[in-house]
Amino acid sequence: MADSKPLPALNGNPVAAEALLQEVFGIVMDEAIRKGTCVSQKVCEWKEPEELKQLLDLELRSQGESQEQILERCRTVIRYSVKTGHPRFFNQLFSGLDAHALAGRIITETLNTSQYTYEIAPVFVLMEEEVLKKLRALVGWSSGDGVFCPGGSISNMYAMNLARYRRFPDCKQRGLRALPPLALFTSKEGRRHRMNPGRPILTSRHVTTPSRRELLFWDLALTVSEWSRLMREGEWSLRIWSSRSSWLRPRVLCPSWSVPLLAPLCW
Repeated sequence: MADSKPLPALNGNPVAAEALLQEVFGIVMDEAIRKGTCVSQKVCEWKEPEELKQLLDLELRSQGESQEQILERCRTVIRYSVKTGHPRFFNQLFSGLDAHALAGRIITETLNTSQYTYEIAPVFVLMEEEVLKKLRALVGWSSGDGVFCPGGSISNMYAMNLARYRRFPDCKQRGLRALPPLALFTSKEGRRHRMNPGRPILTSRHVTTPSRRELLFWDLALTVSEWSRLMREGEWSLRIWSSRSSWLRPRVLCPSWSVPLLAPLCW
């Protein structure tokens, strides 16, 4: 960041604050939305890390910058970022620009509320309850609670905690070390969700899926059979459990018909 005159405070000057935001919104509209969704433009102005560091000048300095420099940095950030709304941007989880969703995000960011109490976010708390009600209805539940998951990894962590609590409801009072060793079955392709085999609380058992990525019933059945043999021989004394959601991960495929066959093995 280049040394310049200190950035003027805008808290007491609503006219200046509005002028700044109008200029920033104009840059977003031109650079991120119009150009970012135009097929004739690049998805990303790619630069190698060291070159990009020089172009961005990310060093933190004690002196602020002028408003003109701030606006130029807004353009630079957009220029060298991936345009996920571009027609030729492809991702297994998301792509494209939804104007209605973007409008909603602008409102939520502007209000800057939090979901922890009704007093700080009355509208969004009621919206959240309605969405959770709809999601519960989709799986046939008339009542219950829910939580939104920000990603697949933490979703699996939530599911494993729920599975543990269902199988051992007294784990909160007794503690983890009072429970028998637990086993997590996962495909070898599920690298992001592997647990450390050295942990005393959870043992990760990798299921072989030869020449394909799907995790099918008979793959897990063979592994469970071997696990049961170890139990009979006295090497392990444990209960088998797992998270149903881990079999539905898109990166390690699982056909829907296999889920009812796998479910009885989890309890």
